[in-house]
Amino acid sequence: MHFLCDRIKLTEALQILQNVVGTNTTLPILSNIYIDTVDKNTLALTANNLEVGIHIKIDATVGEQGSCTLPGKKLYEITREMIGSNVEIEISSDYVGVIKSGNAVYRIMGMSGEDYPPMPRLDKAHNVKISEEMLRELLRKTSYAISNDETRYLLNGVYMVISKGEIIVVATDGRRLAMVKKISEIDANLEVAVIIPARTVAELMRLIHGEGDMEILFCENQVGFKKNNVMMVSKLIEGKFPNYEQVIPKKSRERVLLNKQEFMSVIRRVALITSGKSNLVKFSFNKGLLTLTASNPDIGEAKDDMNVDYSGEEFSIAFNPSYLTEALKVMDEEQIAFEFTESNLPGVIKSDDSFTYVIMPMKLR
Repeated sequence: MHFLCDRIKLTEALQILQNVVGTNTTLPILSNIYIDTVDKNTLALTANNLEVGIHIKIDATVGEQGSCTLPGKKLYEITREMIGSNVEIEISSDYVGVIKSGNAVYRIMGMSGEDYPPMPRLDKAHNVKISEEMLRELLRKTSYAISNDETRYLLNGVYMVISKGEIIVVATDGRRLAMVKKISEIDANLEVAVIIPARTVAELMRLIHGEGDMEILFCENQVGFKKNNVMMVSKLIEGKFPNYEQVIPKKSRERVLLNKQEFMSVIRRVALITSGKSNLVKFSFNKGLLTLTASNPDIGEAKDDMNVDYSGEEFSIAFNPSYLTEALKVMDEEQIAFEFTESNLPGVIKSDDSFTYVIMPMKLR
């Protein structure tokens, strides 16, 4: 097996594959990248950790066709540090790879590709096209709310629903919930509801550059994301996502419009005093004023306020400040709406008709 390709393009492809290269010691071959010559002008690179797989094609001049696996991280480190414009790789019959670029020459031990797990086939998949910009917004505004509690595995990803031309993405960890709804040019007859794992979402965010369209392919227990020469396939989380609509309050007693940047700044200032078990900020609404306070027996106290358009009765509610700032950071609008009913019921933040954030209150001491 022998080929020549552009060093920069090879390095960029290997960099994309790095986070998928497995570290499973029981299957050492998953630490390798599968290299296959598609034809005389194309090289295919694959990384697969049995949960997520990425397949990338790049241009190459193929002298001798074949397939092999080489250590993924080491191959990337080598091509990244080389200074030549091209890389020449020759792999012997005993799977030793000789890598040349400029004056540098490396020999690294590879393995046969026969035992490398193939990428899942997405036969009979339902496919949709969505702009990368929209997909990035859907994931950016929800993925931070994914639960990392493995005992609640159904919450360890984002719930994507496509129905009647609308796409909805939801994530929750049981203490807060983020939801985005978007109208899209998707087939109005397509009905899909899947849970995409957190790791897949993280890899997908790295692939999205905000330009062009991304094709999404839905299979029975797999999902694929395809653009140009890159294809990512992932297992789905099997099971039924909780009824998120029951969590979202249907109405609220009060609705206050707030300047997002000012609101986030005052939360951050007061939250400086919080830590560990004292990670609570109290929000007190009075006529024309919102006062934030925090108390920590190991550090001290903090108080700050901001002017607001509020004329209702005096009201107090407490939240984990980081849960608020994480949501505020992904909102693009200058003005947001903060809705509440009682101090023991969820608060709701909305930036427009498409984004809803529900946060459970903390018990006031």
